[in-house]
Amino acid sequence: MKRKIPGMVLTMGLIGALVFSLAACSKSTDSKTGGTAVITIRIMNEFKNLDKVLAQYRELTKDDPEMAKINPDFKWVTGGDYRDKLSMALVAQEDYDLMFCGSWHGLASYIQQGTFADLSKYFNNDEYPGLKKAFPPDFVEAMKTYVRLDDGSYLKGIFGINLAEYFDDTRGIMYREDLRKKYGCAPITDEQSLTAYLDTVIAGEKDQAGKEWLGLNMWNFFRMNSPFYSGKHDNVFSQDSTNVFGDQTHVYIGLSPDRKTVLNAVVAGDSPDAFAKMPQGYRYDFITEIATVRADKWNRFLSPIRGSGETELGEYLAGYSTLSELESRVKEALSKYPDAEYGFYVIEAAQRNLEKGAIICDMVTNNWLVVPEWSTKTDEVMHFLDWMFGTQQGHDLFQYGIEGEDWAAIGTDGYESLPLADNVKYVMPPYSLTLNPAYIRKSRFAASNADLDKRFDYMYDSSTYQLSPLAGFAFNPANVQTEIANVTALSNELQLIISKYSADEAVRMINQWHTEAARVGLEKVRAELINQVQMFLNAKNAN
Repeated sequence: MKRKIPGMVLTMGLIGALVFSLAACSKSTDSKTGGTAVITIRIMNEFKNLDKVLAQYRELTKDDPEMAKINPDFKWVTGGDYRDKLSMALVAQEDYDLMFCGSWHGLASYIQQGTFADLSKYFNNDEYPGLKKAFPPDFVEAMKTYVRLDDGSYLKGIFGINLAEYFDDTRGIMYREDLRKKYGCAPITDEQSLTAYLDTVIAGEKDQAGKEWLGLNMWNFFRMNSPFYSGKHDNVFSQDSTNVFGDQTHVYIGLSPDRKTVLNAVVAGDSPDAFAKMPQGYRYDFITEIATVRADKWNRFLSPIRGSGETELGEYLAGYSTLSELESRVKEALSKYPDAEYGFYVIEAAQRNLEKGAIICDMVTNNWLVVPEWSTKTDEVMHFLDWMFGTQQGHDLFQYGIEGEDWAAIGTDGYESLPLADNVKYVMPPYSLTLNPAYIRKSRFAASNADLDKRFDYMYDSSTYQLSPLAGFAFNPANVQTEIANVTALSNELQLIISKYSADEAVRMINQWHTEAARVGLEKVRAELINQVQMFLNAKNAN
């Protein structure tokens, strides 16, 4: 039966979220599998032609006395319905033994209710060598969750399995390489060469293209020139779990050099006294400065109709893209402009230079597998996952399908899909079942370009990342719900509005926002955020 955990306060980040159930309430799962066991697995979004993969799985495990008894039975629910169907399944305690659960699916309330089983004992365990191989100690540490009780104590454990190939995407600008060459622009290696390219090509193409404007797409543009990523190396943190007013109004938290004490939390427009408490180099309103620098440097490249019906990325000379999305974006652009050639400029200097430890983050993604607390087949589920994550062959079978039929290997770490009719081709949404850093195959698109190949290698390399001291934190809004709603309403599309004006006008609008936000509860929210982060750090550093 599902057990409620009264009075608990969630301290788990939505990106780094893991589902939680009390270890003391967890059933025993020490026994080995007895008779034949059907484990029912629900994933998000459609799989196709799974029967042939399951037949291959049974063939590969028929001589294994443990695995031959375990028969996975898969169900799927479309992403649009998944949250509601998940909620209904958990309330009704439906007969599922393993489920996909995204961090956006209401994990906070499920944790409060003790809905999911504690899986801690299956990791770093020699009896589960596949899990030990695929989930090394650093990954396991990042999956741990801290939950604060009423008495101020914390419970810690592993309450879900994170599905990831990398822990943070490489952010960049996709641009027209053919036009760079046409106009003799220097290779794009920094912001100066990027702006020179835009100035030159915009001037040269405006008349030829027959359009009033060509330039830079502003999608996800608001973090340009910001310390959202780089500031973490200076103990200044801004991430989803601390941005309580949403992505339009970033909150930056300053930590002491040992990362154990909160110095302050600041927003744009704060007083000099507020910024004076921040770490060295951030003792001024750097957040407002970001907006003014952005206006001075970039606004001339942005569409005059930005935010209201901008055209596709392929219509632009350059636009934001992550590395993981680059292939699909290039293919989409080439379908409209088949003679074009595209390059990729990495925005963050540390990532551009392939520096180790450049990215400080929670080292988890939004995608998880969870075991309902009432399942009687936790051992069987974990044996199946131990097998699937235990070898390249087992993993590839469920991620790509039948080798030589659905896909072909390229070298040791590449793959390509083979032409096969839709009615027989295997399809599995990997984010729902199989993604893991130990088993990565790059597409021909990535492997065939030397620069992209090394950038994918860098993104997949665990040494690229450092675990954030705020990993596992989430803000509990219970005490300041009204104030957050009021300030968030003021923040709606603030960055979009600012991007349309001059630097002086941007400052005026930020100051106006701050005055109104202070009137409706900004300071109360700030105090609550600082208090919760400090309590979280106290508990985390006490363990």
